[in-house]
Amino acid sequence: MKCQRCGNEDPAYFYEGHKGIYCRKCVRFSRILLEEEMEEKDYEIAIGADEYRFDYHLTPRQREASRACLASLAYADVLLHCVCGAGKTEIAVESISHYLAKGCKVAYAIARKEVVIELSQRFAKIFPKAEVTAVYGGHHEKLTGDLIVCTCHQLYRYPKTFDLLIVDEVDAFPLKGDETLMNISLNACKGRVIFSTATIDDSLQSILKKRVYKTVELFVRPDQKPLPVPSVVYLKKIGALFYLNHLLSEMDRQCIIFVSGIRECILLYKIFSRFYSCTYVYSQLEERNEHIQDFRSNRYKYIFSTSVLERGVTIRNINVIILDTHNIFDESNLIQMTGRINRGLHNEGGKAYIIANRFDEEIDKTIDYLHMANSYL
Repeated sequence: MKCQRCGNEDPAYFYEGHKGIYCRKCVRFSRILLEEEMEEKDYEIAIGADEYRFDYHLTPRQREASRACLASLAYADVLLHCVCGAGKTEIAVESISHYLAKGCKVAYAIARKEVVIELSQRFAKIFPKAEVTAVYGGHHEKLTGDLIVCTCHQLYRYPKTFDLLIVDEVDAFPLKGDETLMNISLNACKGRVIFSTATIDDSLQSILKKRVYKTVELFVRPDQKPLPVPSVVYLKKIGALFYLNHLLSEMDRQCIIFVSGIRECILLYKIFSRFYSCTYVYSQLEERNEHIQDFRSNRYKYIFSTSVLERGVTIRNINVIILDTHNIFDESNLIQMTGRINRGLHNEGGKAYIIANRFDEEIDKTIDYLHMANSYL
């Protein structure tokens, strides 16, 4: 037996109910019987949907990466390995346009629904004649369109549907470490896949070993400026709080303070909001969008955040402090968090700080990665 949705072949995960046999490994995405046929979404691509435009010019290196990506798709999948802020989305546009021009179905999948909303709005401007459909939890009344932008969890609705699937932030939660979700995501594609990431971990490497792929790399941002390398200090909890207070008291710009969990996020907000203009955010917070927007609009100087703000967020002129008192952040987390700084043109001078409880190999790997990327300048 083999589940046609998630690829499970372990007999322990199959259960025979009164309607038939189903796979328990992917039942959280809805129950599907083993003998059921999974229907491909049937829709046509609008004429002219492939026409695209940018409000800016791509750099020579971005254009080179864009052409290499499209050329590689003729015979293989693509691993698009770029630093944070290099323009992975823009690099994929030419490939998306090429497939839309042929009447093919294209999807861009990413982890968080907030990023889906923002990215679908960007694509609607880039492809003005295309119908860009955003699909995420609580927003899946319409499932067809010229370009589908969705969370990875929604790809179960599209078995063997897409000729081109771009999986962004493939190194991040929820794809990272979830083999079932990854298999369901890849099962939505009947053609080529672009794996887009800033870091390559063991789980991604194990997936790539089973596929024919070409690597396209870009380690330079459009502004040709070096990536910020964080200053690191190792302090126990009380010392870490005193040092954090020192940094906030000296800071002349907005700052995101990343913390390791919800309880710590709320506690630190309560402590420091007595002395500074602060807000906070975490993924389960109902008012998270309002809190983020308040920070964007400069209503608050500081925002305490879990990893919810580590990806897909661009805020000008900020610093970043990573308070890793439990040493839970890995290289991917740390690179993404520091990658919030100096994104976009005419945006520089931001600084990054890591306050950790003890020496951590992941911090060293992060600093080595950033120095490696800066060596390409």
